[in-house]
Amino acid sequence: MNIVAGLFWPAADTQRLNNLMSNNISLFSFIGLMAISTVSASNAVAGSFAGNMVDPLDGKLDMSKYLAEKKGVLPVPIIITEPAVGYGLGLAAVFFHDPLAGKTDPGREFEPNPDADGNLKPPSVSALFGGYTENGTWFGGGAHRGIWKDDTIRYKGVLAKTNINMKFYGLDSGNGGLSDNPVKFNTQANFLLQELVFRMKTSDFFAGLKYSYLDTDNTFDTSELFPDAGLPVAEFDSTSAGLGVVFVYEGLNNTITPSKGLKAQFEATNYGDTWGGDAEFNKYRLYANYWFPVKSDWVVGLRADGSAVKGDAPFYEYPYIDLRGIPALRYQGEETLVGETEVRYDFTQRWSAIGFVGAGKALSDVGEGDSETVISKGLGFRYLIARRFGMRAGIDVAWGPEDTAFYIQVGSAWGR
Repeated sequence: MNIVAGLFWPAADTQRLNNLMSNNISLFSFIGLMAISTVSASNAVAGSFAGNMVDPLDGKLDMSKYLAEKKGVLPVPIIITEPAVGYGLGLAAVFFHDPLAGKTDPGREFEPNPDADGNLKPPSVSALFGGYTENGTWFGGGAHRGIWKDDTIRYKGVLAKTNINMKFYGLDSGNGGLSDNPVKFNTQANFLLQELVFRMKTSDFFAGLKYSYLDTDNTFDTSELFPDAGLPVAEFDSTSAGLGVVFVYEGLNNTITPSKGLKAQFEATNYGDTWGGDAEFNKYRLYANYWFPVKSDWVVGLRADGSAVKGDAPFYEYPYIDLRGIPALRYQGEETLVGETEVRYDFTQRWSAIGFVGAGKALSDVGEGDSETVISKGLGFRYLIARRFGMRAGIDVAWGPEDTAFYIQVGSAWGR
């Protein structure tokens, strides 16, 4: 998933911030760039580089051993491509906590270590990050995704501070009004996310709790909307805090870049003063991602995602259509529905080509009501940058109804 999607807009509940550590490696945009190289053993720098960054199986660039076996922090430049905030740069310090690090037989550091069912267990990941975009948006913080007790307990934690400059298109996006004349706004926010789920016996089901806290200072500039009115800048503070239940089914062969299996998740969160907020509302989300191979070198993915808000929620907590090629918050509503399919063709063991198409709709009783159905589509490529983890990285180009955007992806674009 694109790094900014998870970082720059905590309000999206996190709709995007949750993606940050679930896909765990959105931070590795640098690895995606490195993957473009077709370095071979004969061209690689001799010595430690060849030993740590070249897979002896095929003589190609591979970061498995470096990520898993080296103790220390990996500095990762971040390339920001989110249309809603413009292009930007950042830096992350990332550390893999591989439970098998130091326990792998010499010469097998690049080899996958599947469980008894043939599935790759995810590593724990920690990160510190920060970035800045061309429209003045900036962010910084830390995150950790923990895989504990032989993957019977999973933890997600994020602490971030952001200063965001974006546009508000209203809750009847696509039907005139603010959709044609969006209002510029600035949000300065502090965000905290804590999530802990437990595996139900030896099954693929998890259940647990999540807590999110978002404190914002918001400023709306209506001068362009009403240039002759002389209206003052509107300012208000808001705090959203909620406790929710999380139910997960995860039967994937690889949590980073799946090629087979299903992940489905349901969340229901209550927000209010009981949990430290000043607005009373409920949020619900249900999504499912399913991958299946149609041939040894073809993989098809299907995605369905639905979100809803009920109650007196602040504008930034309303869900929006989350598709590549569509800016964040462009189409918001009280309910959103999204469907997407992606096809991957592995034309070599390392290199893949992908194509994708998706559609979404925002539903609302506010203003003019429902938005039109919006469609995005695109193409991309992937490189197997860490065979031990089944990690593929690359670039996507997506065409939405109004924007063309590119995204550096590490792992599945649907990482949650």
